[in-house]
Amino acid sequence: MTRDWNSLIRYALEGAEGEPFLRLLKERLRTGSQVVSVRLENTGGKPEYVLILSLHKQLSEMRVPHSEAFTAWSFDTGTRMADEQQEQARFVLLLGERLAALASDVGPDVLMALLSNHLPAMGAPRASEAARHLRSSRHVDSAVRRAAEKLDFVLVGLARALGRSLKYDEAKTGRILDGALAQWISQPPRAMGLDAPHPL
Repeated sequence: MTRDWNSLIRYALEGAEGEPFLRLLKERLRTGSQVVSVRLENTGGKPEYVLILSLHKQLSEMRVPHSEAFTAWSFDTGTRMADEQQEQARFVLLLGERLAALASDVGPDVLMALLSNHLPAMGAPRASEAARHLRSSRHVDSAVRRAAEKLDFVLVGLARALGRSLKYDEAKTGRILDGALAQWISQPPRAMGLDAPHPL
């Protein structure tokens, strides 16, 4: 979709105009509601955030479908999930979106070769162990090395979101991202968003 310059800048600063759930949430917050907790539910393949809001000591529930706009809002406001396990589930979802885009860009075989070779070298404990079970017939070549830079960019962006936006310390940031990587890698290929088969 092509935007004019002003709408591109407005989109970058305010998010998507067509996000009615996010608009409603912002309106409720403007009128005094506060977010008490957030959890992720993934029923029927459609992830959504369940927010518990408080207004004058009355609790209410609001459901917001997963979207880039909600993610950006939650990072901008420092809104964390209810607990570390829920945060990890959110980052499995975010990681999956970003790695599916990377696979689309470099090819699923390059991504699998990258994960099976690059993650153990990085030393993330749980993700490295999960990556050891991946099998890739592709050897490390220039395409895999170029893809490694893109993977690092994805991981740095997610780590920044955890550490800077959500204010987790270094240990929790590492634990959440490592757990999310391990959980994503342990899924069957179809759940990963990769159509090319790879033996696990």
